[in-house]
Order: sequence, then structure tokens, then C-alpha cells
Amino acid sequence: MFSEMIGWAVDEGADMLIGETFYYAEEAFKALEVMKKANLPTVLTISPMGENKMRDGKSVVDTCKELEQRGADVVGLNCFRGPATMLPYLKEIRKAVKCHVGALPIPYRTNEKFPTFFNLPDRADCGCPSPHGRTFPTALDPHFCNRYEIGQFAKEANDLGINYLGVCCGANSMLIREVAESVGLTVPASKYREKMENHFMYGKNKRIPKHMTDYGDKA
Repeated sequence: MFSEMIGWAVDEGADMLIGETFYYAEEAFKALEVMKKANLPTVLTISPMGENKMRDGKSVVDTCKELEQRGADVVGLNCFRGPATMLPYLKEIRKAVKCHVGALPIPYRTNEKFPTFFNLPDRADCGCPSPHGRTFPTALDPHFCNRYEIGQFAKEANDLGINYLGVCCGANSMLIREVAESVGLTVPASKYREKMENHFMYGKNKRIPKHMTDYGDKA
């Protein structure tokens, strides 16, 4: 399967190869073995589930170390985990490897008790419809990170020396822009960044009527 997919990518002139969302270490190793035959830069990011280890028992950090030893140019994590439960592993991985590190969290508020988005519960008093019996995958909206949380994550990761950054399942263009700007980039979408000084009630623009700015917190 990997040979077929990678062959197609090479035939179409790919500049690099990306393998991601591996939760079995051995599967990631096999994918890398095939990818290396193409002589292109390789990215391998893994996705440990709620057991906080790979499904075949290997530790998260050891898996990334072995991927580096086997020749991956970028190792790291993508998907399943939000900023809060991905960052602790990224800190360990960054210390353990010399190659580039990748970080692409989901934009949902996972936590220590629920480290992935698969089992995030809704509020007990919500009474919200959830026909699948869980919020994943179609009722995750209440757990969504705001743009500033994603920007803070990207900046902190970048400060650690992690340069391959993004957002995984649940991403949108606003969050991708936030990632870019948080590491000092200006992108075409930067012109759409909010300008709260022009807000009709909370802004400071001199054209905003005083009766509106005075109303402010009473709204």
C-alpha cells in the first residue's frame, strides 16, 4: 500500500513525503522504509491515543527517536491531541532528537483525563443532542479552541525549536493564519486580522459615538 501511494506521489513530482497519524510504531517504521527509497525529504508524525503510548506498546518518545535513527527528516506529533496534551510530549521529543520536530494539534481542549478528542464528554447538564453517544466526531463544537489558544501553542512550540507547525482535524484558515502570525510571519490573510479598535461598542476609534462606547459593558 505504501509503495503504491508513494509511487504516485513521486510520479507527480512531489517535493517531499509526509506520513502522519500513525498510532502503531511498526506501521510508521514500515512507511518510512518505503518513503526513504524515493530519496525525498521525509516527515513522519505519530498520533498516540489515550493510553499515552503507541498501540503496539512502544513509548511516544522512543518511537520518535527510532524514526530519526531510521532516517526521518522530521518527526513529531499530529492529530488526536489538543494543545494541552500534545505540548508535554513535544518538549520531551525536542530534547530527545536532533532532527526537525513537527507539531500539528487538533484545535480542541483535550485534558489529562481525556487526552484525545475521541472521548471528550459534553457538560452533564447540557442536554445537548449527541446521536453517536459521544461528542466525537460531530458534536465537538463546545470544546473548540479559540484563535489565541492556537497562537499561544504555536509560539510556545516554536520557542522550543519546533519549526514544522500546523493544525490538524478541525482546522480552518483563521487558525492557520494565527499559527503563521504567532511565529512572526505576515501572510496574505493577515489583512483580515480583527481590528477591535473599530468595534462599534468596544473600539477606540474617534468616529465611534460616545453614547456607544459609554454603553460598552452594559450590553
